[in-house]
Amino acid sequence: MQMEKCPNGHFYDASKHQQCPYCKGLGNVVGVTVPVERPHRIETNPNATVAVIQKQLGIDPVVGWLVCVEGVEKGRDYRLHTDNNYIGRDPSMDVCISGDETISRARHAVITYDFESKTFYLTPKDGRSNPCLNGKPVMTMVELKANDRIRLGQTTLLFFPLCSDAFDWR
Repeated sequence: MQMEKCPNGHFYDASKHQQCPYCKGLGNVVGVTVPVERPHRIETNPNATVAVIQKQLGIDPVVGWLVCVEGVEKGRDYRLHTDNNYIGRDPSMDVCISGDETISRARHAVITYDFESKTFYLTPKDGRSNPCLNGKPVMTMVELKANDRIRLGQTTLLFFPLCSDAFDWR
């Protein structure tokens, strides 16, 4: 692995990517909002497992966000979708926090959104250390609330739900 840092402060594996996969060749655009190149409708492999809500609606909608408030990716946001959102450093994770080597590569923790109960949960998984929620270690699944602080390694994330009793995608 050959970690490099782009002019915008993102860390990426230069042995896998010729340029920063976050900036996608946009150059030095610090402080500028840039649209993300993601299709709203998800094209899936016919053999892949999809979320129930994705099957019903034809989209895999955002249900909340994490925002990095401390750590190497400070200021970055991460979209959460229904069901399980695995957190780790590997780009294959739903929430990829690259650059913080105190976070496990894969499945350090998971944030789950249960569409039926409109509830978010944090569960420790295969991380070397347990996540902390609002300063307390998490040993088993716990419910998340708006503005909760989640610490993984040397990174602190602020949690913002979109879906709740007030709104959901149905």
